[in-house]
Amino acid sequence: MRRRTEQLRARALWGTVGVLAARNVSVPFLPTATYVPLNLALTAGLVAVGRAAGATWEQLGLAGRHLRSGLRWGAGVGVAAAAVMGIGAALPVTRVFFEDERVQIDNGLGELAYQALVRIPLGTVLFEEVAFRSVLLALLLPRMSTRSAVLVSSALFGLWHIVPTLGAANTNDISGLAQAGTVAGAVVVTFVGGIVFCALRLRSGHVVAPVLLHLAFNVTGYALSWAVQS
Repeated sequence: MRRRTEQLRARALWGTVGVLAARNVSVPFLPTATYVPLNLALTAGLVAVGRAAGATWEQLGLAGRHLRSGLRWGAGVGVAAAAVMGIGAALPVTRVFFEDERVQIDNGLGELAYQALVRIPLGTVLFEEVAFRSVLLALLLPRMSTRSAVLVSSALFGLWHIVPTLGAANTNDISGLAQAGTVAGAVVVTFVGGIVFCALRLRSGHVVAPVLLHLAFNVTGYALSWAVQS
């Protein structure tokens, strides 16, 4: 029975990694309108896979009794992160990092509202946190130490950002060695970020904590890029 359970979890782990890899490389080839609904469907599907593999709500970081702790931790670090980013956008020496041509200011405030309230929270943050800090972490922890599970999850999170970083580099006319450096830097930064998100998830007991911090980074970053380029 125990061996069967381990085999089930192993299949669920590799299946999750495979689904994430397929989703990652498919994004540039699918209609933009599919981004949010498809990621929401995959979010629910990954949770179902985790549960079918024997992970409890507690192991998935989705237990209701830890929700208050997750909200408290996430709100605290999220506000701090947003404040630091605001300072960065205000300083001339760091303002250049917010000049991202992917931010389409010509589409008006409706685009800003859609990105900040729909695409980023539901299509990006919720999906990535459930995938990497909930399901993947829950499937890794029974097979290795906590440190190793965090490192593996975070390394995969770093690799996850290769494709979108390449897209961003192309949009911002970055090529050659500069592009390679940009991609490498993004992988390292998101690997470290993944460790922070995992630590927050484990410390608070709930995945809502890294969700709130991730939201603070992405939504604040988008809004500040909009403001800087307006």
